[in-house]
This record gives sequence, structure tokens and C-alpha cells, in this order.
Amino acid sequence: MSRGWWNSLWIVLVCWSLACSKPADTPTTEKADDGAGNSTAKASNSNSGGAKLLPPGPDDDSGSARVSDKGKAKPGKGPKLAAGDEGDDPFKDASANETSPVDKGPARTSLAGKWILILTRPSENGFADFHTGIVEVSPAKGDDGAMKAEWSSQSAVLPPATLQKFEVATQQIHLEFDVSGTTLDFRGKLKNGAVLGSAVFGNCLPARLVATKEESLEGFKVDPEPADARQLGQAFAAQDPLVAQKGLKKFVADRPDSPLGMMAWESLIMITAMTGGQTEDVEGMINDYQSAMAAWGPRLQQTAKGNVAMVLAQTKYDPEFSLKFVSAADKTITDESLKELKDQLKSARESIQTAQALENINSEDEEVAKNAFEVLSKVREKSPFEPTALYGLAQYQEKAKKVDAAIALYAEIASLPMLENFLQQSWGQKKDSPKRPLPSELLTKLWTKKNGDTEGLDEYKDSVYRKRLVSFATPASSDPAPTNRVVLCELFTGSSCPPCVGADVATAGLEVSYPKSQVIVIRYHQHIPGPDPMTNADGEERFSSYYRGQGTPSVYLNGAPINGVGGYLPNSPEIYKGLKKLVDQQLAKKADVKVRLVAKIDGDKLVLKSDVQGLDQVKEDDVKDLRLRVVIAEDEVHFLARNGVRSHEMIVRRMIGGAEGTPITDGKVVVSETIPLADLKGSLVDYLKKYEESEGIDFPAKPLDLKRFHIVAFLQNDESHEVLQSIAVPVAVSGSTASSEITPAAGKAPAKPAAKKEATAE
Repeated sequence: MSRGWWNSLWIVLVCWSLACSKPADTPTTEKADDGAGNSTAKASNSNSGGAKLLPPGPDDDSGSARVSDKGKAKPGKGPKLAAGDEGDDPFKDASANETSPVDKGPARTSLAGKWILILTRPSENGFADFHTGIVEVSPAKGDDGAMKAEWSSQSAVLPPATLQKFEVATQQIHLEFDVSGTTLDFRGKLKNGAVLGSAVFGNCLPARLVATKEESLEGFKVDPEPADARQLGQAFAAQDPLVAQKGLKKFVADRPDSPLGMMAWESLIMITAMTGGQTEDVEGMINDYQSAMAAWGPRLQQTAKGNVAMVLAQTKYDPEFSLKFVSAADKTITDESLKELKDQLKSARESIQTAQALENINSEDEEVAKNAFEVLSKVREKSPFEPTALYGLAQYQEKAKKVDAAIALYAEIASLPMLENFLQQSWGQKKDSPKRPLPSELLTKLWTKKNGDTEGLDEYKDSVYRKRLVSFATPASSDPAPTNRVVLCELFTGSSCPPCVGADVATAGLEVSYPKSQVIVIRYHQHIPGPDPMTNADGEERFSSYYRGQGTPSVYLNGAPINGVGGYLPNSPEIYKGLKKLVDQQLAKKADVKVRLVAKIDGDKLVLKSDVQGLDQVKEDDVKDLRLRVVIAEDEVHFLARNGVRSHEMIVRRMIGGAEGTPITDGKVVVSETIPLADLKGSLVDYLKKYEESEGIDFPAKPLDLKRFHIVAFLQNDESHEVLQSIAVPVAVSGSTASSEITPAAGKAPAKPAAKKEATAE
């Protein structure tokens, strides 16, 4: 039961990060200086070690790809200080006054005076009271009693902000800021000397104005821990959900006005729903939660209802009760700024209907079961890798004695990356969940019953894997390839990296949708988070030294780093959509240069030559920064990785001339090489042996078929990292008999954690 509690705690955090945020309809471009290097964000203003209050990127964890400014550090250069900070050390926390800027005097009875705008938000280390700046309320000109608001002493936690609009009434205030192009909307009402309310800034959470007499926040800690954060943390620390439940009840009772009350209430409702609480108990808690939020205003009350709806959907609580609640919440949410929250209720409703269908799929009432089958079939169309829906559909087909259909569905769960694990986790989150046979067990049983033994089952699973893995991708267009720039997509991944699966599959989808005359995808494997037999020294150098990569997966399109590519198989269709939009933008760009490449296998040697035409069209100052890089990529490696990926395409095996590439000399650049295939394989074997010795491990398998390749050449500006043009040419060893069988990752290779590098869903 404690495992379910810890596995599900993220549900409330997800609600906090998504409530009121805009859906990621289009990829977004981040500004390099927002919250990082802008002139108003001085290191001396905070003791937070660089904490920043930024609006959450849309669906950051769901895999909506977008352009990022991360990783644009120039090769060999360290980070630059912001203008005017030349004497500061950006890696050392500046000293800060541990005293508080909050006025401890008598409680104010009017809005006149100086106030600190505090937004309570999740931070890297828990929660923080972000002191964003000072709002001064004073009489406006004239004798009509009107009040005005002014904004000053903005702190480093917020990107550059300007106060665009304000409304000040007797006891209420409305402030609207422009924060580097994003709206921050605060509404609050004076209560007990403070202004309690809410702020929509990427999401909608508690916010308040707290009295101060200070003229500036300079020298004060501007992201302190909330006063009652540790008490809330103690409740979360309980391994037993029932103990946590008791602690949360005490927290909300003792601290009715705490800005962390929202988190506490939603966690309490979540635990009660997870542990099978009675509907009257859950309903009572929801009503008490609404009453508690009244002090923070109607907008936060409406947000709370939407969040609870998502909690009920995620915990798969009583479907009938949950559907009624979602409908009621939908009617309740009337605030214009919460439109996106209403949209999210549609997803919550669909999730609850799915849970209901899963309960009804085995009903003895044929009509009820049939309706459930239709619901789950629609779910599969929309979310092809939803394991619970696939399992329910397979059960229905098995019961209907449609053996082939059931086998195919069970095989999807058993063969596609990590779906069976996700299914088990889903079962384990619900209290007293009945023990069910795994899809792999049912698949083996049905296959044996039909065929007499298990012969051919592994090959069948491989075929299902290949058929279903990128079924979401749009087929390649029949239109001729454009003469404009070819898009080079570089993926840095790892075979033991679970959140790399989404990027691996999404980029495979790009290869379905575009010919290599339009998009070239190459993959560099890394020992992140554990040993990877497809890694080599050139790929490591390209990632760590050239792009200064920090974690896998990382994707670069024509040298530009892309955010939002981390995730699991169910995220891959959305990651693919985001990447495809960015690819289409790149394909519209004109190429001023042409990269030429010829390559062939001559006996037991690989012979290649590449050069560049049109360098006279490049600005003279840019030519010195150009490098021609040539990569040998193996077409396909059949290897059952620890993250469930069975087939790996366009794996970089060597960079000719290393990661540095070949510079322009006298206005020309030519790469001409003859490489014995035995030397290519030998260098990879030597690298893996040295890695095994240094790490004290043994790779159970080293897939080094090296029969079919693509040679990829591309011209890149090392100052901006922009790839100006690319080309790919296929080559194959004569009479190639490259195996299509999957090499299992049998056994276990104990791994040392990769220093300073982690698998991440960034």
C-alpha cells in the first residue's frame, strides 16, 4: 500500500503544474536571458543558488518538443556573466540577510502601503515563498479617493516584469503584469492584515501580498521556505498512507490559512481515494476543501475543483461518483482565466470513462461489455500505447474466442517498450487490486494452445513490435524532395534509459514520414544512466564536449537543442508531433551551400569522399567557424535493450576526424578516407573492452554486425552550432547477410552511475 502512495504522490504535483497552464498546441522558443541572464537578475539579490520562478513550460513532461536555448554554450567556453556582474561568482551563493523583509507590526486594515507579492510554488527542494517584488498602493491624483499601484524592487526570481494594469477597491486588488511576454494575473482580498488571493502564471496557485516597510528586497533571501513546509513534509515522509492521511488532516486543521493548504487537501483527497475511502468521506473532504479555499477567492476555489477532478481521474476512483463530480466542476468553473482548466476536464472525463469501461469489459451483460469494448477501442485510436485499454480489449476478444485478435493485443503489451511494466504499476496503485495474469503469460498460453508449442512466438513478437511501434507516424509524402535545407536530427540516447524511449520512437516516426533527402536522423548512444554497448568515444565527445549535454534524451535539429523530448512510449506520438512541426519549419529554409558525398564498399574497405560547394555564399566572418563532419552510422542494430527498445536505427559508429570535424582551408574543405572494415570493428571492440575494464563490468552482448551503413556528411557552424546542410548515402557490404534477429540483453551488467549525467525526461 505504501508503494501505491509513493507512486501516486506525483498526481497532485502534476495537478499543481498543469492547472491553468496552456496546452502545448505549438512548439515554443525560449528566450536566452529570461530568468537567467537579464540585467535585473543579480546574483547578490538572492541566497537561493539560482532558483527562478518561471511559468511551467506547456506539458513539459508529456513530450511536446520545442526549441530550447540550453546547450548553446560555445565549444571550449564557460558560462558568461550577465552584464554588470563581472565581479560576481555565478557558482557561489551570495550572502543574504536571514532576517525577513515582512513587516511584523500591527495588522493593516487598508490596502495603502508597501506589499511584497509572494507566490508559493514548488521548487527544486520542495516549496518556496517566491518574493517577486514590491507593490506600493497609494492615493492617486485627485480627490475622488481612487488608489494606484506601483511596482518596484523586482527580485531575481522573476524574469523582467512590468505592471500593465491595476484595479484597487476598498479591500480588493487586481494586478496584471507582463513577464517577458507571459501574463501574471493576481487577484486578492485583504484579510487579517494580508491580501490573500491567487495568481495565474503558467498555473493558478495561492498568492498573497504581505506587508513590508522595506524600500527594496536587495540583500534579503527572496525564495525562503514557507513557514509550515516542514510540517507538510513530515506528513509526506510517512511510508504508510494512513499515517500520512492522519498527518495531513492535522495540517489542514491547524493551518487553515496556509498557502500550502491546497497541496495538503489534494494529497489528503488522493490518499482517501487510493485507499478505497467511502464516497461520502471523499465528498465531505471535497466540501471542506472548498470551504478552506474561500479565503483565497473564487478563482482558487474553481481551480481546486478542477484539480480534484484530475486527482479522481488519475486514482481511478469510483467512476460513477467521479463522472458526476467532473460534470459539476465543469459547470462551476466560470472564470475566464481558467479556460484551459475546463479543457483539461475533458481529458479527466475520458480517463474516468476509460476506468469505467475497464470495469465493465468483463461484464456478463453482453450489451454492457460491448459498449465498454467500443469505448476502449476509441481510447486505443487516440492513445495507441495505453496498456490498460489494450489489456481490456484483449480480454474481451479472448472471451469472444477471437484468439488471433487476442494474441495480437497481448503481444503488443508484451513486446512494446515497458508497457507490461506500466500495466503492473497501474494495477499496483489501487488498493486490494485483484491478481491478474500478465499479458506475456496469457500470450504464451494462447499461442501454445493454438500452435502446440512456443516455436515462432519470439519472431511473432518482433513482427508486432515493428508493425505497431511507429503506427502513429504519417506516411512519407509522394511529393519530390525540396531543394532547400535538409534537416539533421541528432538524438543522444541510452539503451538503459527509460525516459529515452519516447524520443527513440518519435525520431523513428520522423524516418517514416520523411525520406533521407529531407530528414536525416542519427543517434549517438551514451552510458547514461548505465553501460551501453552501442556507445563509442566519438559520440561521447560530441555530446559532452561539443554540445555540453547533461542528460539523455537530448535532441538537436540542425544544431538547435529541443526541449520536451523526454518520456515513455505513450508520450511518443506527442513528441513526434512537436518534432514534426519544427522539422517542417526547418525544411522551408533555403540552403546556400551544397554538401557532396560519395561512398562505397571496395572489398573489405569503406571508401568515401565529401566536399562542399557554395562556400563563397557564406559570410566571410562565418567561414572560419565552419566544420565539415562525416559520420558512419549503422542502419539497424537488433538488440533488446534494458528499456525495451528492440531495434535501433542509424547508430553512429564513428566520426571521421573525430568530433572536431574538418575546418575550411583556403576556402575549401575535403574529407577523403579509406577505412578497413576490420579496423572500424576493432576500434569499437577495443573501446568497449577498455570501458569494461575501467567500470568493472561485462557487457552480456556487443551488437557489432556492421554490414549496412549510411554515411552522413554535414556542414556546421561551431560558433552557433547551426547545421547549414546535410547529405546521407547508403552503403552495404557485398552479399550482406546482416541478421534481423534480436540480440537479447541477457544477464545483468552492474553499472556505476555516470558522473554528473542522468537519464532525464527534460
